[in-house]
Amino acid sequence: MLATNAQRDMALDRLAREPYATMLAEIEATAARAYEEPDPMVWDHDTIGHNNTTAQANALLAWLKGDAVAAEKAKDFLLRMPTDFLTNNTWDVNIRMPHVLMTACYAWDMLRGTEWLTEDESATIEAGITKVTSEFFDRYLDNPIQRQFALGVSQNNHPIRTASAIGMVALAFPDHPDAPAWGNWAVSELSYLLGPDGRYLQADGGVSEGTFYFAFAFGPAIAFAIAMRNTGAEDQEWLRDCRNRQEEDPWLVTDCVNGEVFHYENPLDDPRFHASVDWSLALRMPSGWRVPIGDGNYIGLNGGALLTSFGGPPHFRWDFDHPPADSPEVHWSWTRSMDLVAHHIFYLDEAVVGAEPTWKNRFLADAGNAVFRSGWDEDARWLLLMGEKGPARKTLHDHVDGTSINLAAYGEYLLVDTGYYKPDDLDNALTADADAHNVILIDGQGAPDKGLLLDFGDTDASLENMVDGEALAYGEAQQSYEQTDITRGVTFVRQRYYVVADRLATSVMVPRAHAFRLHGYAGYDTGGVFELFSCQPGEPCGAKWERERAGVEVHLGSTAPGLGMVEPPYTPLMPPHVGAFNRDRDVEDHGVADGVVEAVAPGFLAVLAPYAVGGSGDDQPLTVEAVDAGPDASAFVVTGADGSEVCWLRGPSAASTLSLPDGKVVESDGAFSLVSLDGSFALLARGQSLSLDGTTLAQGSGEPVVVVE
Repeated sequence: MLATNAQRDMALDRLAREPYATMLAEIEATAARAYEEPDPMVWDHDTIGHNNTTAQANALLAWLKGDAVAAEKAKDFLLRMPTDFLTNNTWDVNIRMPHVLMTACYAWDMLRGTEWLTEDESATIEAGITKVTSEFFDRYLDNPIQRQFALGVSQNNHPIRTASAIGMVALAFPDHPDAPAWGNWAVSELSYLLGPDGRYLQADGGVSEGTFYFAFAFGPAIAFAIAMRNTGAEDQEWLRDCRNRQEEDPWLVTDCVNGEVFHYENPLDDPRFHASVDWSLALRMPSGWRVPIGDGNYIGLNGGALLTSFGGPPHFRWDFDHPPADSPEVHWSWTRSMDLVAHHIFYLDEAVVGAEPTWKNRFLADAGNAVFRSGWDEDARWLLLMGEKGPARKTLHDHVDGTSINLAAYGEYLLVDTGYYKPDDLDNALTADADAHNVILIDGQGAPDKGLLLDFGDTDASLENMVDGEALAYGEAQQSYEQTDITRGVTFVRQRYYVVADRLATSVMVPRAHAFRLHGYAGYDTGGVFELFSCQPGEPCGAKWERERAGVEVHLGSTAPGLGMVEPPYTPLMPPHVGAFNRDRDVEDHGVADGVVEAVAPGFLAVLAPYAVGGSGDDQPLTVEAVDAGPDASAFVVTGADGSEVCWLRGPSAASTLSLPDGKVVESDGAFSLVSLDGSFALLARGQSLSLDGTTLAQGSGEPVVVVE
């Protein structure tokens, strides 16, 4: 199930080399652990799973190296496994069961490959594992109320982890009378959720529940897929089990036929499954952590590198070889969500030499994620623009964050998503609604608040008009709420800084309070420097957040008069200031800034200028100067060591000529324009012509956005 006898010699040869030698040492350390005495009154998945993982490590040493002492220890642990599952009192124990059942099956299976497991001992272990599985299946699958509550409304890591655990037992003990029912449901569920119709994986590889919970689902899923291959079960016929299909939006399943014969399509060979690892890698920040969008904390991806044995590209290995430098767990990428240390010995293909991805920017419209990245080093600049729709948005773990942005640079997470802070298990996370994200608020409200269970709230957003390039990259997120259509354009300028241009159109013809909200990782509990800029005449308008290695200055303008910077009212450990996303899950307050203006439909223009603390050359703080663009317009000149650019946002009544302090003149009829002052590149959005000192740089060609380099 873990590996075949034919792979044993290969593994033994590998153990003399890194990183496999370190993996062996990790397994030996796990195998040396003492037995933890379980609670005699309560079936505790944590203690039992810990013991079964120890048994798995010993069974591997017995099978791989002929270690009789390890075999006896593995047997002892398995024979002592408590089987009174019905005394368990953890409501979501279903997602904990891979830790218990899959490790037990692996241990039993490897012991079967040695001379030290008798038939009686094997039968006793089998009886224990299958008794637990039978009671588990009865509670979570045969009970429709429990099933709907735990698995039905989720359609995410919950059924994936549940099916992987139950399916593994069915593979291990196919002659058990309940094994066909277990296997048919598990294989049906995994084929559906990881296939094109399950709404879990989007067409471009994006995962509906975000990077954190995808990492929780991925480990057991790939372990089960490998077991299906090794046992030959992927070639047999299965009978469809539809009990967990959902007719509600966004799943809309009405054509599943119970008892229908089908074949398992192994995701190991599925380009969409591989694309999901690419998606996770795109959302890797320069620090190495995946961005904590939705109900998320910092996370890596355990198991992606195993796909190197199944056609996966070299950058899957590169991701494995470059864990976060500040990870408190030395080998986080081997054990998170599922202990896959042994799998890496067999399936981390040493013939694949790790290499950075060949791409940097990544535009994933189905996933609703647009990533603007300068490179793959820790000092890179990185921004994520959100624009989720349909099944990518309608999930239990999603947040109201359409059009939101996250920014990291020079090894620091700077403009942040506030993560997963859920003090009440019966309610959504406090950080789920729009005010906890970097969006525009109208009279204090963003898109509709998230409801419970299938009341997803929010509204669809979308990503449009994506343009990749070296000097300029551009993309837009669009969303409507509070009777207002919002188009947020993000421009990545010479891979150094970002310009955000927000254009609003509304049917409400009276002025309302509009706030350009930003959350930064500094201030209050998070330390560092948090500062609001005054917006007084001759002074900058915006805010700054600075940490140990880097900071970001945000310079903000509006097409409407009267823009000011304020901090929203502060209540400790409450939105919008509360957040919880770091690896230790610390609950901390951070600095929040609102650029506020009272108007009908104001536009906002923001320069997001990250810098390295103590940096030199173009890595030091940029010079950002506001330019008088007249009524219904806003403009900045941005200067760094490598050049100067002007960015210009125009409303419907704005002038079409902009005179710069150095005497240069820009002319444009576009809604947004950006021009390098040496004329080497330009961007024109929603316009017909853009010129610098009488030289036409860009002309409208029917496309909403024109980029010229």
